[in-house]
Amino acid sequence: MADMLKTVKEIRNDDEGASMLCDTCDQDNRKVANARCLDCTDFLCHECSTWHIRTKLTKHHKIVSLTEFEMGMHNEELKHRAKIYCTIHDGEIAKIYCLTCQCAICHECLECDHAKHRRCSLKEEVRNQVTQVEKLLKRSSSKAAILQNLQTSLKEIIKLKKADRDRVHETIEKSCETFINAILRRKQELIDELQSVHAMEIKHVSADEDSVELQLSSLVSCCEFTQKQVLEYGTPKEVLGLNNQMTLILHQLLETHPALTYHKIEQIESIQFDHNPDACARVVRDYLGKITKRKIPIDERLRKVLIELDTYCVGDGTEDELKPVDGAKDGVEASEIRLLGQIGKQGMGDGEFESTPNIVVNSANEIITSDYDGTKIQIFHPGTDFKDSFITEMDQKIFKPTGIAILRNDDIAVCCEVSVNIWTHEGKSVLSFGQNFFQNCTCIAVNSENRIIVADAGRHSVSVHTDTGKLLTQFGSQGKAESKLMEPRYITCDSQNNIIVSDSGDCNIKKFDSQGEFLLSFGSEGPERGQFQGPRGVCTDKFDNILVSDCWNHRIDLFTPDGCFIKHIATKFDNLHFPWCIALTSNGKLVLSEDYSWSFKLFSIPGLDINVSMEDLITSPPAPKMPDFGQLDIPSLFNNKVSWWLTSSSLQDTNNNKGNEVVNGDYSSRLYNNKAASSASDVALMGKMNNLPLSSKMSSSSDNDSVLASSASAPLTGRQSVPNIGSSTNSPRLPTKNSNNNNSNVSPTLKKSHSFMMADCHLSRVGSFGSPKRSSSSLSEQTMGTL
Repeated sequence: MADMLKTVKEIRNDDEGASMLCDTCDQDNRKVANARCLDCTDFLCHECSTWHIRTKLTKHHKIVSLTEFEMGMHNEELKHRAKIYCTIHDGEIAKIYCLTCQCAICHECLECDHAKHRRCSLKEEVRNQVTQVEKLLKRSSSKAAILQNLQTSLKEIIKLKKADRDRVHETIEKSCETFINAILRRKQELIDELQSVHAMEIKHVSADEDSVELQLSSLVSCCEFTQKQVLEYGTPKEVLGLNNQMTLILHQLLETHPALTYHKIEQIESIQFDHNPDACARVVRDYLGKITKRKIPIDERLRKVLIELDTYCVGDGTEDELKPVDGAKDGVEASEIRLLGQIGKQGMGDGEFESTPNIVVNSANEIITSDYDGTKIQIFHPGTDFKDSFITEMDQKIFKPTGIAILRNDDIAVCCEVSVNIWTHEGKSVLSFGQNFFQNCTCIAVNSENRIIVADAGRHSVSVHTDTGKLLTQFGSQGKAESKLMEPRYITCDSQNNIIVSDSGDCNIKKFDSQGEFLLSFGSEGPERGQFQGPRGVCTDKFDNILVSDCWNHRIDLFTPDGCFIKHIATKFDNLHFPWCIALTSNGKLVLSEDYSWSFKLFSIPGLDINVSMEDLITSPPAPKMPDFGQLDIPSLFNNKVSWWLTSSSLQDTNNNKGNEVVNGDYSSRLYNNKAASSASDVALMGKMNNLPLSSKMSSSSDNDSVLASSASAPLTGRQSVPNIGSSTNSPRLPTKNSNNNNSNVSPTLKKSHSFMMADCHLSRVGSFGSPKRSSSSLSEQTMGTL
C-alpha cells in the first residue's frame, strides 16, 4: 500500500516526501489527509472524514486510517471492493465484457454500440484471462528451466572453447618451435659451410703467400750476393766465372710467377649469401600454419535442450504473420528490417567520428570505417564493439581517407583524395600509389581477382589496378551518356567482377564489365520506385542483386542484377535518414552510415537475399485492372524510349491475338505488327492489352495505378537481353508455395535458429616439419638462401 500511495503522489505530481492532501476540501485550502474511504476511494482529512460518515449517502461507507492502509491491514477487502468503471458512461460500474471490442462495458452500453457484439460477464473474462496468465507463467517457468540448462551448456561450451584455444596455442608453440629448430639447424649448416669455404680460400691464399715470400727472399738474397760479392768485391776472374750462373738465376726469378692463381685476373672471388627476404616472410606465413574452423557434433544434452527450446521459439505459422512496420502509411511498402544497434557519436575518441564514416566489412565480419576529418581507420567487432584504430599516416604524412576496401589478405586499401594507400590490419604501412595520377578519388573496391578499382570524381573515370598499384585499364569521361560518368561516388563489384558505379551527378547506377565495357544503366531522378534523389552507397548480395542507398529519398532499394526494382529494404519509416555508405556482412546483416549522424547502424533483414529472374518480375505480379485508352497520354508515352526489345515471337503472337479483342480498328493492328517497337508507348500498350506489367524510362507518379510502374522495375538501358516470357531461363526462380527449394529463406515463424554443429578452431598445418632433413632442405631452397 505504501507503493500505491507513492504512485498516487506521482500521478498528482506531488513531491515524494509531501503528505497526502484531502480530496474533498476546497482546492485553495486543502488539508492533510489522515484517512481513506474504501468505497469512494477518496483521501480525507479529519474534518471531512467526520462529515463523510454523517452524510446520508455516505454514512455506510467504510473509512480507515492511512496508518492501517499503509500497513496492509485491508488488502483483502480492497481486492474484493475493486471495481471497474465504464470508460464511456461516468460512474457506471462495468460488469460485462465485450469480446468483439475487447473492453469492459456497462449495461447502458448494451443499448448503443455493443448491442450485436459477442459478450460475457466481466468475472468470467477475468477468470479466463487469469487462466491464460497462469498457463503463460507455467510455460515461462518451464522455459526458464530450459534456459538454465542452456546457460549451463553454454558455460561448458565456453570451457570447450578455452580448451580449444589452449590446444591450438600449444600446437602453435610446437609448430613454431619445430620451425625455429629447422631454421637454427639450417643456420648452423650455413655457418659450417661458410667456415669450410673460408678455410679453403685462406688455405689457397696462404699457399700463394708462402710462394711469394719464398720468391721474394730468393730474389733479395740473389740480388745482394750479386751486388756485393760479385760486383763490388769480386775479381774480374770471379765476375766472368759467376756471370753465367748469376744471370741464369736472376732470369729464372724474374720470369717465374710466384702465384699463378692471380695471373692475368681482374676479379677475385668473394663469399656472398644469396637469399630472398620476401620469400622468408611468405614461407613463414604459408608453411607455419593458419587458424581455421571446422564443424564438430554438439553434445547430446545440448542438442536436447535446443530441441526443447524450439518448442517455444518456433510457432505453427498461424499466429506469427508478417505485420506492417509501426508508423507505415497506407500505400507505403512495409519492410522487415530491424535495427540492431547504432554505434558512434561526434568526437575524437574510440568509436567516435568527426565526419560521416565510409564502411567496409572484412572476411571475419569485422566492420572497418574510415573517418575523413578524423584521419583514422577504426575497426569494430562483429558485435559492433570497438576493437582497434590507427591514424592514416604514411612516411610521416597524414592522409584524409575517403573510400575503403579490403584486399584478399585482409590488408586495408584506402583512397586518400590523390593517392591510394594500403595498411595492414594492425595499421602498418604497406604501399602507396597514384600520387601523380588521381585528382579526387572518392571510392575504392576490390574484386575477386584482388584487383583494386578506384573511382575518381575529379577525372570522371574509373581505373583498375593490380594489388601492387600497376594500372591495368581506365574508362569513363565527363558526360551523361551511357558510358560516361558525371560524379562517380561509390563503386562495388559483383561475383562476375562487373563494376557497378553509383553516379550521383546523373542520378543513376551504371554497370560495366571488368574491362570497362558498358553493360547497362538504370534509374532516373525522382521519388518513385526505381528512381533516385542522390544515390550514394552501393553493394551486392550473394545473388548479385544490387543494393543502393538513396540519400534524399531516405531509403535503401534492392534491384536485380539486370537493374529491375524489387523492393524497398528500408525507408524513413524504419528510422532511416540520409543513408550514405552501405555494406553487407556474410550473415546477411546490413551496415550503413547516415549523413549528419556521425555514426553507423546495424540492421537485421530477414530474407534479404532474393534470387529473382526477369521472368519472375514480369509474370509474378497480378495484372492490374487497366484504364480505358482514353486515359493514356499517347504523345507523352511515345516520347519515352526504352532500349530493350520484346524478342519472344510467342508473346507477339499472343499480343496480336488479344489486341484484336481489346483495341478496335487499324490502330491496334499497327501497334502489334511493329516487330521492332522502340517506344515506351508501344511496350506499355502491349502490356496493357495482355495485362502484362512493364516499365518505361520514366516511371509513373503512382505506384498502384500506373501500368508502367506495376512491375516495380527500374528503367534499363545498355547491352542486355530479356528472356522470352513464359520460357524457362537459367536464372533461379523465387521460391513459391509449391517450391521445394532447399536454399529458400527460413520460415517467418522461426524466431530463433541454431545449428547442431559447432565451429571447432584448430591449426591447419600447410607445411610439415616432420624430419629435420626435409625441413632443412625445404628452407635451404626456398627461404634461407645459398652460399
